[in-house]
Amino acid sequence: MSKKGKILQIPVKKIGKNVTIPKPSKTGDAGADARIEGFKKIIVEGNKRELVEVESDSYSLQPLERVGCSLGFATAIPRGYYFKVVPRSGLALWEGLSIVNSPGTIDSGYRNEWMAIVVNLSNKNVILKRGERICQIILVKMEEYEFIESENLASSERGLGGFGSTGKK
Repeated sequence: MSKKGKILQIPVKKIGKNVTIPKPSKTGDAGADARIEGFKKIIVEGNKRELVEVESDSYSLQPLERVGCSLGFATAIPRGYYFKVVPRSGLALWEGLSIVNSPGTIDSGYRNEWMAIVVNLSNKNVILKRGERICQIILVKMEEYEFIESENLASSERGLGGFGSTGKK
């Protein structure tokens, strides 16, 4: 929402016939569920890497396998914002599905079709179906920033403590 209380509008373009545009389920929800509109199998053979469109309404995702799930839409996100693509909690808990690069990031300048990179972390095959909710998308306000090189950094309570250093009590 803007400071005047207006709802921020995000232009979205459907890619495909029966695409469902994501929207929050309930007023106040942070995320909107996105649905599978297609599958892109990941092929890696030596130095050759490609995404191959799978012509099917379902996909059997093997344990530890990844698949690109096309979401069927593209956007023009306003500058100063980006979207996070995150797992759905129910699919994570009950099926062992996650988003590999969680959170995935959709920048304001991106205009191509959105895709979720889904991984099966369970020990069984999981059947994914076109039209199913696969991930959530969350709009985030972004601050523009730059790094400034410095010889010294301000001290902090943690100091130079590394990974796990705050849990030693």
